[in-house]
Amino acid sequence: MLGKRFFTSWFFTIGCASDGVAVDLANGQVDAWQTAAALPTARANHCSAVVGDALLVIGGNTKLGDNFVKTDEIHAGRVADDGTITWSLAGKTPSPVTECTATSDGRRIFILDGLYDRESDARQVFTAELDDTGLLGPLTSFATLPQIAISSEAAVRNGTLLMMDTLLPNEGDKTITLRTPTSTATWTTDDWSIGFRAQAQYAFADRFAYTIGGYKGDTGNPVTTDVFVAAIGSAGAIAPARPTTALPMPVTFGEAVAVDDFLFVVGGRGQVLGAPGTTSVLAAEILDDGSLAPWQTLGALPLGRSNHELALVGDYLVVAGGAVNGPGDANVFVARVRFPQ
Repeated sequence: MLGKRFFTSWFFTIGCASDGVAVDLANGQVDAWQTAAALPTARANHCSAVVGDALLVIGGNTKLGDNFVKTDEIHAGRVADDGTITWSLAGKTPSPVTECTATSDGRRIFILDGLYDRESDARQVFTAELDDTGLLGPLTSFATLPQIAISSEAAVRNGTLLMMDTLLPNEGDKTITLRTPTSTATWTTDDWSIGFRAQAQYAFADRFAYTIGGYKGDTGNPVTTDVFVAAIGSAGAIAPARPTTALPMPVTFGEAVAVDDFLFVVGGRGQVLGAPGTTSVLAAEILDDGSLAPWQTLGALPLGRSNHELALVGDYLVVAGGAVNGPGDANVFVARVRFPQ
């Protein structure tokens, strides 16, 4: 019997809800990974957002013949109590897109930037609501980003839309958070003061943001084990970052997600070029001050993953699409991460 599940942008970190009903919480472990229903369209370099019990998988590309082909399709995967997924077409982006970033505030999704076939769609923040039938309303432009910010991570915290970005050494050598209230587009930039970190694994917990691994701008673009944490203020402002427990191995092009009091890093690879996606799954407890306890190695994925998407949907982690070492595929893996308390 599964406990009560909650679908909000913030997660309970105690054993009972306010009405005394037990909830399922993460304990730093995951059940064995299962293969779920495949994506209707193969893809890597896509983005995703969660609304209720639905995972929205947006855009992406795969290789057909000699060419990489983008899609404009947005598929919604309903995740049942047993972890099975049912996919349907929820809508389409304004034009085919890769390297987008997406999040939600509960019912409304935000799709931020990306490499679109139609140039005028770039740097836009599109928003739409998912209805009870699993269809998205019309995508409308909520805002224009102050700069290009592709293939990153975003979240909504305290009524503020947050997006990570990194700037090349010759363009500023920064890792930053762009933020704006969700009520109006007024952008502010917070500098992490850690320099360039491309294809890092970014994650947002309730009160903290994390920059995990990624590759640096030094000669050879070395992949790092560095992990940094920054507190998220009441208005979404990012406090000065500080280092915390490093990864046990270098990781880039992977994915990370915070679940209750734990941080998970899934897949990725150890170098920028010439390395396949790994099957690694790592977890670390988030301590009261945002620091991380030592990383633990968990049960491996069934297949190496890179350029994929990772999301928490209810009690389950879902890995959608990505690649081992080549074109994007349609594989989907699911593992339970929240358990009765």
